[in-house]
Amino acid sequence: MSALKRHIVESTLVPHTAFSTATMRIEQCMRYSLDSPEPVCLALIGESRTGKSRALEAFYHNHPPKRDEDGVKAPILMVKTPSKPTVKGLVEIMLRALGDPQSYSGTENAKTMRLKLLMRSAKTSMVIIDEFQHFYDKGTHKVMHYVADWLKILVDDTKCALVVAGLPTCKAVLDQNEQLAGRFFAPIVLPRFDWGDIDQREEFVGILGAFHKSISSHFDIPPLDSNEMAFRCYCATGGLIGYLSKLLRHAVWEALDTNKKIITIEDLKIAYEASIWRDEQILSNFDPFSRNFIQAQPNEVLAKVAQIGLPKINLNHSDISRPTNLNPRGIKSLRG
Repeated sequence: MSALKRHIVESTLVPHTAFSTATMRIEQCMRYSLDSPEPVCLALIGESRTGKSRALEAFYHNHPPKRDEDGVKAPILMVKTPSKPTVKGLVEIMLRALGDPQSYSGTENAKTMRLKLLMRSAKTSMVIIDEFQHFYDKGTHKVMHYVADWLKILVDDTKCALVVAGLPTCKAVLDQNEQLAGRFFAPIVLPRFDWGDIDQREEFVGILGAFHKSISSHFDIPPLDSNEMAFRCYCATGGLIGYLSKLLRHAVWEALDTNKKIITIEDLKIAYEASIWRDEQILSNFDPFSRNFIQAQPNEVLAKVAQIGLPKINLNHSDISRPTNLNPRGIKSLRG
């Protein structure tokens, strides 16, 4: 039972609108690529912790590898880009994902030929590349064109669909490679939730309700989807689903380790301090689970919250999705 409790948060999959749209479009991409005259390509883009990898994993688990009398069939080849990708390194990772025991052996060309043969043998119809932003070197502001060109030729030769996922900076890879960009449909964007958008706020509250239902089956916990707790949780996580999962997961762990059956707002405060990485210059003395937090100025609070999870680098404002409407409709009820 304790193992089940430990994984309450991870096992709660709440497919919100953006998540469902992403998985639906990827499914569509795979389905229609089977008889398409050219590869169908999609990019899944979003800030860190918006659920990109979770969406890919959910889709992958719907099309797992299977073994038949002819061997293993792997409809999807999914890998993560290494931090400094090279063709030889990337093809080795892909060979390993397809079960090649000699993935490290051979020249670049020999590995590429072996990969194509394995993909055909495994009936692979889609390649998924996560962490695609590593194709762009932030230090030199250069795209790994050679690796990107190799990937383009690979999907051309194998007639596979291609899905890439990564941070907004991965757009630079496509923007600077005309031939590769020409194969891509409009990107799928997984944004952080915006409290100022009533539809997004209601969806965020709905997600909290789903988490509350799962956690409250084992622990007494404040109603996460109440007006007050929803605003506190939003401010703690910046509307990032990955951060929300971390916060609640840590609260569950602490309760298990201390043999408690109750998770209080003080426990959520401890979990917040232990699990959420934040910029102390922006969020100094910022405590969304303090007793007097709801007395703070909402616009000022939300302006700070919009910075949670953002890197300390200058990105073009058009390259990243940020909450823009800071009018905190619905917060008034917290004070009454």
